[in-house]
Amino acid sequence: MKLLPFEPVKAAALAALPHVLDWAGVHWKQVHHEIQMINPTRSNDDGYGSFSINAHSGVWADFASGDKGGDVIALVAYLKSYGQGEACKDLARLLGIVNGEAPAAVVPAPLPVAAPTAEAVLPIPAALMGKMPRSKPHHPGKPVQFWRYNDAAGQPLVFVVRLEPGQNGRSKDYFPLSVWKDADSGKTTWRWKNLNAPRPLYGLDRLAARPDAPVVICEGEKAADAAAQLLPGHVAVCWMNGAEAVNKADFRTLAGRHCLIWRDYDAPGWEAATTVAAQLAKVGAAAVSHVPVERFETCRPSDAGQTPALLDGGKWDSGDDAADALAHGWTAAHLRLLLETEPEAVAASTGQAIEATAASKASAAPRPAPSAFGNPFKLSERGVYFQTEDMDTPLWICSKLEILARTRDKNAGSWGLLVRFTDPDGNIKEWNIPSEQLASSEGAEVIKGLLSRGLLLGAGPKARQRLLEYLARYDGNERATIVPRLGWHDSSFLLPDIQLGQNDERLIFEAAQKQREAMQCVGSLAGWQSQVARYCIGNSRLAFSVASAFAGPLLGVLGSESGGFHFYGDSSQGKTTLLQAAASVFGGPGYLQTWRATDNALEAIAAAYSDCLLTLDEIHQCDSRIIGEAVYMLGNGRGKSRANDKGGSRGAVAEWRVLFLSSGEKTLAAHMSEAKQQMKAGMEIRMLAIQADAGQGFGLFDTLHDKDSGQALSDHIKASVIQQHGSAARAYLERLVQEKDGLAGLIRQQLARFDSEVLPGEAHGQAHRAAARFALVGIAGELASAWGVTGWPKGTAWQAAKTCFADWLKMRGTSGNREDEDILAKVRLFFEQHGEARFTRLSNESILHEQDGHAPDPDDHAPKTISRCGYRLKDKLSGLIKYYVLPESFRSEVCAGMDVNRACKLLTARGALETTKGAGNMLQVRTTPEAKYSKSGRAKVYCVTSALFADYAQEFDDAA
Repeated sequence: MKLLPFEPVKAAALAALPHVLDWAGVHWKQVHHEIQMINPTRSNDDGYGSFSINAHSGVWADFASGDKGGDVIALVAYLKSYGQGEACKDLARLLGIVNGEAPAAVVPAPLPVAAPTAEAVLPIPAALMGKMPRSKPHHPGKPVQFWRYNDAAGQPLVFVVRLEPGQNGRSKDYFPLSVWKDADSGKTTWRWKNLNAPRPLYGLDRLAARPDAPVVICEGEKAADAAAQLLPGHVAVCWMNGAEAVNKADFRTLAGRHCLIWRDYDAPGWEAATTVAAQLAKVGAAAVSHVPVERFETCRPSDAGQTPALLDGGKWDSGDDAADALAHGWTAAHLRLLLETEPEAVAASTGQAIEATAASKASAAPRPAPSAFGNPFKLSERGVYFQTEDMDTPLWICSKLEILARTRDKNAGSWGLLVRFTDPDGNIKEWNIPSEQLASSEGAEVIKGLLSRGLLLGAGPKARQRLLEYLARYDGNERATIVPRLGWHDSSFLLPDIQLGQNDERLIFEAAQKQREAMQCVGSLAGWQSQVARYCIGNSRLAFSVASAFAGPLLGVLGSESGGFHFYGDSSQGKTTLLQAAASVFGGPGYLQTWRATDNALEAIAAAYSDCLLTLDEIHQCDSRIIGEAVYMLGNGRGKSRANDKGGSRGAVAEWRVLFLSSGEKTLAAHMSEAKQQMKAGMEIRMLAIQADAGQGFGLFDTLHDKDSGQALSDHIKASVIQQHGSAARAYLERLVQEKDGLAGLIRQQLARFDSEVLPGEAHGQAHRAAARFALVGIAGELASAWGVTGWPKGTAWQAAKTCFADWLKMRGTSGNREDEDILAKVRLFFEQHGEARFTRLSNESILHEQDGHAPDPDDHAPKTISRCGYRLKDKLSGLIKYYVLPESFRSEVCAGMDVNRACKLLTARGALETTKGAGNMLQVRTTPEAKYSKSGRAKVYCVTSALFADYAQEFDDAA
């Protein structure tokens, strides 16, 4: 016996679920990933919502009865009332995938329709009225209200009963209650069951009693009772079972009547009103009109005086109906006044209703306001609520969750939703929810992300499902662009909590909550000026560091490269104080970062502070093996490209423009030397080193103002930046975005002025690059002062920049090329260390025999030269010591790791290299032993002279 193909049938049936449901003969509709259907096995299921099927997994459940299953096979077995094996066979034949007993061509029969086993007793016998049940089996609620449906003679046909509480957490349920006679036994009993369609209207006896009165048609019995009070000249009626059951009602009793439709103020109510209008046209109603429910939003009834009046400013929420109008204070007189002032809103003939229905459902009835149309969700200060037409009270889903905009990046990808809410501690949170998370794992990541950020969510799976539906229903026109960094974006400057300047739409940078908090404003600009900024006056290091914070945004104005400054010196000189004071321009103590990070982490940090100031404390905490590359990376403004598994680039490469301040006890060169690495000139220019000690005996300070010591002033600044921070950057940037367009030319003029004041004309380009960065800091500080941000006198920042540059240049030792100086220094070091030990001394007379080659040999009794590199002798005529370096020793040892030709060119320029014409960079000599034993009587050597040592020549004279 062959096994039934359950797994293939499950998969195929799920893929063809709409086809299977049509074959099964059930009524269904799809809402996003959920299929809702009316359960044919339950007689009181007259509307969608209770029976749900997950279109992705096939899991289904009837929340009203508790029946449920895990796949489509189980669903068919449930509907047909037979085993899952038979259901599998039927589906296999339907989908053409079975090779079993039944032929594949056989089409399974539709679900059998059970023969009637009972019939309704109409009207209900008077003898049974006293035997009406007072509870519903297996239902937690108790009947709290009965609505009686009568025939024209006033005899009862069916009751609608409201039970509280409802099942599955609902506040209430509505069930029909009628009398039925069993076909087999003939027994007559009450049943919680509806009448077969077409079903009678509520109020047939009132219609018969007033045959000429106009009719008002509502959705629901409670609304109809209220409408009877508000429109006493009308007969108020309704149909059974709400918006989904309009087509099951019998409207023939309204033929020839003038009908007024009072719909519920939501999307299902609007659709139901449209369907009612079409039904009335079919049965021949004399006229059809609508209550202008939109007017309830704009006006309200006046309760003052004898004469009714309408005032501006109404209250009308999604789902409101006639019963809510009564509760809001409307009376028959007020409603009559409203209808008299809106004749065009209620006038609509039957012919117009038919035409509108045929052309478009949207024009058959007035559309609700955008907040109500098509959306059962309501947002208030207390949270997000869900309410449909059959719910007396709304379902609380979560705390207030605003959807601000639909987001995407500049390439129209990575779509999402920007939401805002407040956590239980009162912190405002914003999160850009990626749309892909809404579609994966049924939104589990979205729920987890919102909960982890502090959103309060209702209990149970329904709240989660409704929350995801609330997000998915968003159809607003607001748009925002996701950007990968802070700072300049066209003419706007973006900070974590504010966008300054003009832009076509909002920009979103997903800053970490820690950064968002670190860049908040605390205190005031005046407080920052009096407690922090005023102590910068007369203190070159302090003024320079604070001015550096204002220079960061100017990088984008000029299109300048990133770069930074490093304050170095002994412990407890106040280096961290410099960084804290500078950081206070943008934020609080949390703004200060440290070097304790990997190079990958530094990429993210730099991008997070783009066009702002980045402060990195304690350089010794960074691995000395990577610090040089990290400085290169920060200065280049671009992170590392990484490959994916296909060999291409993995994701976007981080980019930034940033001016950074660093601190540490050692210079970059000293820190790198610990790992036996050498600092390159490019590293030096990207992070310019400044001695933190101002040289006045007060550590970093030149003057103490009103404090007793440098320590007291440092402590004061550290305490003040906690209470006063962030306001200076806002004030500065607000003015900068206004002045940006005309600022670049002025800044370039001042850069040239600074350069001419601090450097000689023959200075190397490296020195000019350094001077430009110092100048930018001075210019930024002067702009901030001119705009009233710092409170400094004119020239404070400019002079601080000049002082710090002069100290940097003094420490560097040259305004020339650092690479050239490094080459000469290495050559000089070699001769300092090995000038005697590795160079055999030639006699002073040897130079006299340079022409004839008869110089005496080195003294065999002199100490032996170990690992000889060449020879040395003193020229008594010039007073120079000459080092004859053997060619291979010069290339492999003296110039190890260097360009030999470049080294020779530099030595020649210093007058420290003697050469023979035609011998390139070498000198032909006759005085060395190698020359005597060669065929030509000559030997080529590199002749380096003691002119290399300049001021130290006398010292080397004595040594020789």
